[in-house]
Formats: sequence, C-alpha cells, structure tokens
Amino acid sequence: MLPELKDITRRRKQLDLTQKKLALIAGVSQSLIAKIETERVDPSYSKMKKILKAIFEAEGEIKTITRAEDICNRNVTSINKFDPVLKASQIMRNKGYSQLPVYNGDNIVGSITESIILNRVSEKKDFSSLSSMHVGRLMDSPFPQVDENTPVEPIKSLLKYYQAVLVVREDKIVGIITKADLLSLI
Repeated sequence: MLPELKDITRRRKQLDLTQKKLALIAGVSQSLIAKIETERVDPSYSKMKKILKAIFEAEGEIKTITRAEDICNRNVTSINKFDPVLKASQIMRNKGYSQLPVYNGDNIVGSITESIILNRVSEKKDFSSLSSMHVGRLMDSPFPQVDENTPVEPIKSLLKYYQAVLVVREDKIVGIITKADLLSLI
C-alpha cells in the first residue's frame, strides 16, 4: 500500500530533511511539499511519485521496491472477440492459463476466464452452441491496466478483485500479471 499523505511529513522529519531539501531531491517546489504536508493540495500522481521516490532513496529502500515490469509476463496471449469460445478454451488448456484479454482489432474490449466458460457450461445442455459462440457474447469487462513502473502493492490489491492486471507502456500492452505471478515474490 502506498503511504498516506500525512506520512510524508513524518518520514521527512525522521530522515532529518527540510522541505527545501526534499523538494530539491524530488525535483518539485518547496511550496508543493508545504501544501501537501498541510493538506492544502491533493498532488498529482506524477508529483507524488517523485516525492516518494526521493524519500525511498533517502531511506535506502529504492532497491527493494518491486514494480509491475519486474514480475509481469511479457508474452501476452489474447483472443479476438469474434473468435469462438472453443478457441479460447483450447488456448487456456494448452497454455495453462485461466484468463485471456479480449481484443477487437488493436483495442482491449474485455476479458474471458475459465470461470465464465465453466459457469456457462454448467447452464448449457447444448455444448456445440457454446463452443461456436463468439467470445464477445461471454466476455466480462477488461482487466485493469497499470503503468509498468507501478509498485506491486496496489497491484496485489487489484488482484483481490480481478483475475489479471495488464501492464502498459505509453498506452501499449507490454505484459500481464496474474495471481500466479505474485508467487515470484516469495
């Protein structure tokens, strides 16, 4: 979990840093640090990232921060929304995956999981109609997306609610993280 804004002041003081020194290290203005500490401003993600990086570096923790790019699988296997469910099922079985992002051209439009398919199998009596059905008719919403520099902590939280998280660089999917990928942290 990312630190609370109020932790900035405490951590800065523990490191014996002035607001001016922290601002210099982080590459932000001293007035921004003051406004954050007095809760007069809600900083942008990019500014907060710079400030936290400066604090982590000062604490000597920067090397211990694992990011999305460190644990993601760079070989993202996907399926087209017009492909049959049978194809999605075969890919999952052959590759050992339990979920796939669903594309329409170059755009991510949804996700398909083992659970979705198995739930439909238990409802259906005619499996041939299910196997020829387009993935788009069964798909769920797309998996959440995070920047490749996102720390693992918020990703762990996302994986409590989603089967996977997609990793992006400049709006392009460059990886996928599943619960199984978190095992690499052990």
